[in-house]
Amino acid sequence: MAMIINAINLGLVFYASNHFQATPTQIGILYGVYNLCYMLACLLFKKVLQRVQPQSCVIIATCGLLIGLVGIYLSPSLGPAFFFQAICGLSTALFWPPLMGWLTEGYEGSRLGRITGLYNLCWSSGAIIGPLLAGHLGAGDSARPLRYCIAAYALLLAFLWFGNRRQDNAPSVKLPPGTRPATPAAPPATAATPGHGTTMRYPCWLGGLCAWATAGMVLNIYPIFAKTGLGLTEPAIGTLLFVRALAMTSAMSMMGFVKHWHFNFTQLIGGHLLLALAVLGLGISKDMTINMTLLATCGILAGHAYSNSMFHGVSGCPDRTFRMAIHEVVLATGAVIGSVLSGQIYQHLGSATLFVCTALFMLPAIAGDIIWRRTQKH
Repeated sequence: MAMIINAINLGLVFYASNHFQATPTQIGILYGVYNLCYMLACLLFKKVLQRVQPQSCVIIATCGLLIGLVGIYLSPSLGPAFFFQAICGLSTALFWPPLMGWLTEGYEGSRLGRITGLYNLCWSSGAIIGPLLAGHLGAGDSARPLRYCIAAYALLLAFLWFGNRRQDNAPSVKLPPGTRPATPAAPPATAATPGHGTTMRYPCWLGGLCAWATAGMVLNIYPIFAKTGLGLTEPAIGTLLFVRALAMTSAMSMMGFVKHWHFNFTQLIGGHLLLALAVLGLGISKDMTINMTLLATCGILAGHAYSNSMFHGVSGCPDRTFRMAIHEVVLATGAVIGSVLSGQIYQHLGSATLFVCTALFMLPAIAGDIIWRRTQKH
């Protein structure tokens, strides 16, 4: 699923630009519609997510995503594509939150860190392949990535449908929700307790929102800048985003098996500061190797912000599905802000202003980190 979605994200940039002659602002809005509908659905579908089994949710979601992508491919103009993009956003809300809530239910501490790390490794592995696939498929025919993704959705839907017919009766090894591990370690002062949570989730959520605002620019507007401003081809752009996704996956995987960053303030504010500096560097550099290094840095720090938001958001909370929905809403909100604003800034004010403003997206996160730290000292 992650591979298909990330292939569509880049493929749709090329397709909308070539097939619909969409401007950077319209491309940003097209991506924003998806994330806005995803964000609203995560909040509005709370009762549905609580009552429907995760297996049924993911089948319904895949079916909706297939219908939405076919609709975009067959749309004669950009107007209907917005509608079908909204269907894709609504459908995605039935996939990730119930899946993540079910996988993390009953885990705390280092065990929660490991399970989120494994989950992040799985979905981000797809995120690595998606941009590379879209970049190479889109060379010469911008509609080809969409056709391949339609076929991939159909295969995935068939796999999920037939897989759901076989019931897995293996006993669960998870702890009951809200219980402590048998030999818990002494938690830090800011650590979560079952049934409550940690206040560190608030700066982590804000950091995730701001980091995903920068990701909205990198994934949707930077490819346009790289093509028109730097003269790169679609395969080269796909390779750059592949390196970013690979770096993000490595960071998420490492953080899943290292627990020293849990409830650690220094790593949080340090990551937010470095991400702002890396985005500024992208606006200055014209060298392919340096840009690849900076995009890899952006990927590592996006994975860092994601892991913090996910871990500290669900830690100590018994209702994991709803907390995961909040986590996804936070990221979707940032992606909407980043893609829509960066598209308008690039179209009307140019690339230099774009990268400065994108770096400033991290300012609220840095300010939030400082405010939270000061409140913890009193």
